[in-house]
Amino acid sequence: MSGLLEIRNLSKSFDATKVINDFSMEVVEGTICCLVGPNGAGKTTTMDLITGRIKPTSGKVFFANDDITAKHEHLIARAGIGRKFQVPAVLRDMSVQQNLEVAFSRQTNPFRNLFKFRKAGLKDKLDEVATLAGLTGRLKERAGILSHGETQWLEIGMVLMQEPRLLLMDEPIAGMTEGEAEKTAQIFKDLRKSATLLVVEHDMGFVREIADVVVVMHMGSLLAQGTIQQIEADRRVRDVYLGEQEAA
Repeated sequence: MSGLLEIRNLSKSFDATKVINDFSMEVVEGTICCLVGPNGAGKTTTMDLITGRIKPTSGKVFFANDDITAKHEHLIARAGIGRKFQVPAVLRDMSVQQNLEVAFSRQTNPFRNLFKFRKAGLKDKLDEVATLAGLTGRLKERAGILSHGETQWLEIGMVLMQEPRLLLMDEPIAGMTEGEAEKTAQIFKDLRKSATLLVVEHDMGFVREIADVVVVMHMGSLLAQGTIQQIEADRRVRDVYLGEQEAA
């Protein structure tokens, strides 16, 4: 296994405030890496830096051995990095199937996509993703009537239609029921067979269920990295983060 994503000495300042401070980490291909830490630790900013949404003050980001630090956001997405945000961005008046079909194209205009998606491989990919996301029986339903969990799974499916090698997830089980969270954990485990995942999540029970590696951020810096067992045994992590979780 090799590092699909490498972050080297990344820093980001907004005016005089340094939000990411000399941060380095690696995500190995074929694994699920969970990025955790207190509120304000810099997790979402790190995701923004990886995807090119914002640019670092210093440091480098490498994807598949390619320096993507200065690339535009759409080129990074095209290179194979997909991102699911915390708030779903589905087309609520379209069916589940139409949402997946639109996502299959890499064109930037979704309505133009709707008339251009009849390309080789669409049906097979749609069937594969719908099965993985547990939406096979919901394909003809309007996306706007889905439950919260189903809406999250649909957006995961929409990202998967673009066949990313690396999938970034920002608090994927926020607002889910216990049953929906359990199903999401299984979806992620199945996803690991064909993709690599970087997941920002506060629910340590969910992290314990899915993570191969856990990276802990604190005040924009790397605090610890290891298996969930190593992280839970780390006194520094308990002092700044896990103790706070237990209190909650």
